Amino acid sequence: MRRLVQLAAAIVALLALPLVEARAQARLLGVDQTGQTVTAQAPGGWRLVMFGYTHCPDVCPLGLQTLTETMDKLGPLADRFTPVFVTVDPARDTPAAMKDYLSMFHPRLVGVTPTQAELDAMAEQWRVKYVKGRVRDGGYAVDHTASIHLVDPAGRILRRLPHDQPGEVIADRIRAALLSQ
Repeated sequence: MRRLVQLAAAIVALLALPLVEARAQARLLGVDQTGQTVTAQAPGGWRLVMFGYTHCPDVCPLGLQTLTETMDKLGPLADRFTPVFVTVDPARDTPAAMKDYLSMFHPRLVGVTPTQAELDAMAEQWRVKYVKGRVRDGGYAVDHTASIHLVDPAGRILRRLPHDQPGEVIADRIRAALLSQ
């Protein structure tokens, strides 16, 4: 009975998913928090990708906590996924800064720091928007797209998931998306 309820919840979640045209070759570019170059093959497999920055006051910490909870709620299925955080502020978010910041979230989270040119190319491919704006103290903030991208092993974006839902809800939506594949 419990399995039937889970299946029904997955079907309902699938119907609630916003459909996104699967786009081939939405690649990740840059270096990870260990300084290794990100390639088409690494990180491989299924991915949950979020764009943001380490100085973000609210959206990114919430989204990364959601990503962490989602990975936990996926249980053994989480082994098939790599959570990825791509900075939209490469000037401040060095690999070392990313490593320090991401240590507060899921232990398998990969942080990607692109060059500005790589970020511009990814923003177009992933349909991500970001705009740098000044704040009073002379610093700056970056407004940006706030969603978690479900990406298949071929690099196609299958779904955009909300960053502000409970991890269990996002995990159910991911299970539903996998069932539809």
